[in-house]
Amino acid sequence: MSSIIYGSALISASVYSQGLAGNDGRGWDRRYGIFGTALREVGTLPIILSILLGLIGLSIVVTSIRKK
Repeated sequence: MSSIIYGSALISASVYSQGLAGNDGRGWDRRYGIFGTALREVGTLPIILSILLGLIGLSIVVTSIRKK
């Protein structure tokens, strides 16, 4: 689940960044760059959720290895 959510967020940001770089007037923030602005617009919740799920999965793997 973690990799699916993370990949979906990155793909969404990359598609949205193409629109930010276009000539239609949508701007982007110079501090973050085009992709960073798109990632902030898509939202940080999917990234945070994927990190949490990744840590939970890693802890499950570690505990299962320790039990054996």
